[in-house]
Amino acid sequence: MIRTLGVLLVLVAWSAKADECALDAKSIVPQFSSKLPKGMKLLSTRKEKRKVRQAVKLADGLEVSVEFGGCERVQYTFGIKGGGLNTKTVGAEAVAVAKRVLPTLVMSKDAMAEPGVLLTAIEEGSFTSLPATISCGNATCRIELVPDASKKKPAKKPAPKPKKGEKTEGEPPKPDEPEGPAILQLSYDAVI
Repeated sequence: MIRTLGVLLVLVAWSAKADECALDAKSIVPQFSSKLPKGMKLLSTRKEKRKVRQAVKLADGLEVSVEFGGCERVQYTFGIKGGGLNTKTVGAEAVAVAKRVLPTLVMSKDAMAEPGVLLTAIEEGSFTSLPATISCGNATCRIELVPDASKKKPAKKPAPKPKKGEKTEGEPPKPDEPEGPAILQLSYDAVI
């Protein structure tokens, strides 16, 4: 009986400790404004225990998501997809997309995800290729292109078979790896 009571007290103390976070759960709220400008459409809002994720579609067809959350750290990520972004997009093109999109995002007055912080870090950072980790004051920011798992890559075409009577020398050349759609991710991570 005493042993059971001791285990119960340990479990209660452990669960109370698990709920202690430096980032208050009340601050994990939708990040995009509820009043979006004409041409911008809210696609989804999903809230989990310590994380909120939203997605909007911009007038130019790009989709932008924001994921915000944390406990002992503040973490958020903006994801931009569409507009020709693919796995072979070069860093300069990706940065140009980020510089065009981030200033247009309409954030809630209670938002803690700040596109301006990432924009400043990109402009002040020096990097030539992606992925890149850049300084954001007391935080770390990262910019990278990740394959879009929601879209399938185009199927590879098999190499043509030689016709009867044709001689072949060595292996036929392999076709280039096809470009697949990608998401430009800009993330922020700071200890509270």
